[in-house]
Amino acid sequence: MGIRGCCGQLYGDIVSSGIQMVIHEVFWSVQGEGLRSGYPSIFVRTTGCTLQCPNCDTRDSWETGTRMQIEQVVREIEKYRKRFSRSQVVITGGEPLEQDLSGMISLLKQKKTFLCIETNGIYFQPLDIDWWTVSPKDMADFYIAAELKEKINEVKLVVNKNLTSGIVKNIRAIGDDFPIFLQPDFFDPDRYQNTFSLFSECQEKGISNLRLGIQMHRVLGVK
Repeated sequence: MGIRGCCGQLYGDIVSSGIQMVIHEVFWSVQGEGLRSGYPSIFVRTTGCTLQCPNCDTRDSWETGTRMQIEQVVREIEKYRKRFSRSQVVITGGEPLEQDLSGMISLLKQKKTFLCIETNGIYFQPLDIDWWTVSPKDMADFYIAAELKEKINEVKLVVNKNLTSGIVKNIRAIGDDFPIFLQPDFFDPDRYQNTFSLFSECQEKGISNLRLGIQMHRVLGVK
């Protein structure tokens, strides 16, 4: 059953305690970004995001999705695991932490699944996640929840006019044990030049463990 929610409404408010979720899609592909780029992946894309950034490349996930029992979601994931048994599971969105993920995570960990999550960093849930990717947004002043800072495995920053080397330096101050990836803005016609320019500036300022990122899946022309 398809549903459409109101802009700005947390889907966690309309989905009861992990019994149900609102899912935009479940699909298999390759992880195209970050330190785990190139890994075969089953993506679980949740519905809903209160930020709704203008440079979001998954806008259709903001409000449309299917209400599903968590057992249904896990069954969809298992269909792909039968075909692609070496795949990690990546929970993304939208913003996945706007829903209660605890029930789904519990079921997947019982199946010894390697779990990754991609979040904008505003919210936190104490989940048994193996790999935390945090992508703070200018729409939230690059805020990262305090509890999340101890979990970060990597940070991804989309390079637009609001991202400065000073902001990158502030995020680096959280710690030096995770890489920060600078990602081109998909909607910026000068995205590669602007990304490399900021990368160069950050290098001149001595910001450590900083890397250039790219969306491999777009190069390959896959989802």
